[in-house]
Amino acid sequence: MKHRKPAPAWHRLGLKISKKVVVGITAAATAFGGLAIASTAAQASTDRDSYADTVENTTFEQARKHYGLAQQMSEGATLHAWEWSFKTIEENIPAIAEAGYTSVQTEPISAIHNGGKGMIFTENWYYVYQPTDTTIGNWVMGTEDDLKSLCNAAHKYGVRIIVDVVANHMTATWGAIADRWKKSEYYHHDCNDGDVQDWNNRYQVTHCKLLGLYDINTENTKTANMMHDFLVQAVNDGVDGFRFDAAKHIELPDEYNGSQYWNIILNNGAQFQYGEVLQDSISRDSDYAKLFSSHSKNGGGVTDLYGSKLRGALNSKNLNAGTLSDWSNSASPSNLVSWLESHDNYSNSDRESTGMSEWQMTMGWGVIGSRSQTMPLYFDRPVGSGGSQPQFAEKSKLGDAGADSWKDAQVVAVNHFRNTMNNNKASEYLRNCGANSCLMVERYIKDGNFKNDGVTITNMGDTQELSGTATNLDDGTYKDQVSGGTITVSGGKITSGSAPGGKISVFFTDNSGSVSATPGDSSFKTDTTTVTLNANNVTDATYTTSEGKSGSYQDGDTITIGASTAIGDTITVKLQGKDADGQTVSATYKYTKKDP
Repeated sequence: MKHRKPAPAWHRLGLKISKKVVVGITAAATAFGGLAIASTAAQASTDRDSYADTVENTTFEQARKHYGLAQQMSEGATLHAWEWSFKTIEENIPAIAEAGYTSVQTEPISAIHNGGKGMIFTENWYYVYQPTDTTIGNWVMGTEDDLKSLCNAAHKYGVRIIVDVVANHMTATWGAIADRWKKSEYYHHDCNDGDVQDWNNRYQVTHCKLLGLYDINTENTKTANMMHDFLVQAVNDGVDGFRFDAAKHIELPDEYNGSQYWNIILNNGAQFQYGEVLQDSISRDSDYAKLFSSHSKNGGGVTDLYGSKLRGALNSKNLNAGTLSDWSNSASPSNLVSWLESHDNYSNSDRESTGMSEWQMTMGWGVIGSRSQTMPLYFDRPVGSGGSQPQFAEKSKLGDAGADSWKDAQVVAVNHFRNTMNNNKASEYLRNCGANSCLMVERYIKDGNFKNDGVTITNMGDTQELSGTATNLDDGTYKDQVSGGTITVSGGKITSGSAPGGKISVFFTDNSGSVSATPGDSSFKTDTTTVTLNANNVTDATYTTSEGKSGSYQDGDTITIGASTAIGDTITVKLQGKDADGQTVSATYKYTKKDP
């Protein structure tokens, strides 16, 4: 967390800010990562077991397998639907499943402070990180009933829901805090009731205020139980996982007075939990990762430095395999959440990643999304924002869906590649292809069956001929699920094929049914434009356009659109087909005709 502006002072943010929640508890301290300790106050019962309700549920598993999603949340890709409302996410759940996202991460769901600026992003987006109570529902996300409806819809499509939680602090505006939380003993008063002064002092980082935000006393049993009950209610509503904002600023159970805050609140029935632990000399990354993994089927800390390293590689077009192989974290990669950019990187005043283009972000997903370890988080930017455009173009509002890049054909292919390879427990090897601007992520089993293997090639340079390139893949011919091209492998070498420049190639056998179009959602400045229609493992593929054209098609067929559309208008292309189970798969694309 590097933001959460409670007042104009928020503008100075460049610090790795996060606040810590300290709850005193009368139970004896446990060993680090330890047992959940019973508190002296009553806690809400955990009625729902998320893992049993999904992975161990026949109906859910049928849906998950139908869309080819990862069985374990830690092994699939997660869409960070940044500032999307519950209703907006629910409307997009079918497309999210078809795009191969195992999970969706929402914004904080608790009651929050209202900045009085309507639904614009600018100087307003951060209020979701300023809670006023531990009740479910707020003016950005929607109501608790909306959350229940979202979770129910997501599970029908085999998708799981992660929600963001601010368990470290309340808003800086005392009058906005709910009466039941408005007690002095519920907050820390260290550093003379002020902000962190020494960021190398772990006690201050875990006990002092962050930019004036009221720092929850995580050594207080009542605050721990109220937070626990809030999380249990969310799980009972259908939530499957939690992301804890500013986790580094909440002390671990083996520190100071042996606070059991974490051990209490993590015992909530979720199957996946992780914390925001921005890396520095006092962050104790591996200890947080052990803590979260001990309280959930799959969980851990986050890797902040890898995203920074990858962005640097993309900016220089130097995708050195040796450099990018290292996750740059002391925690086990299986307990990490990774990203190319986070909402902090994009939205804060230092704009760490804001200026990077959509193309660069797509290329980055080819690297991070293809790898075997960590749970990669795809951050969805606001519509028309970032790169050469304003940070917040205000073409979409809080609660709206963001840019469509999350369902770019290359991104979708990478997601399905990842799911297939991780479900098969395939190994990983990174190597460069011809130049450092071209990176191969090989996934393989070495069982003589090429249909279990595959490789993604992220090529930021010119087209690379691959003949003679060494590989771990089994002998066979591999199809690029994006362009339809092929490579042939024999005797540990690629014998034919190429990697197009400026593109991600995703060579593997995708047994899931899908329909797609290339290019994806986009604009054009000519009178007409050509769209290539793709059909993978489907029958009866058909298309319809808003211009009135329709028909059946085969994989690789093209259609021409735009002739009957006025400048400024948008053409909708809808695709549909039947997969091997007879289920309908569909996709929708939009193309805007612009003034040349």
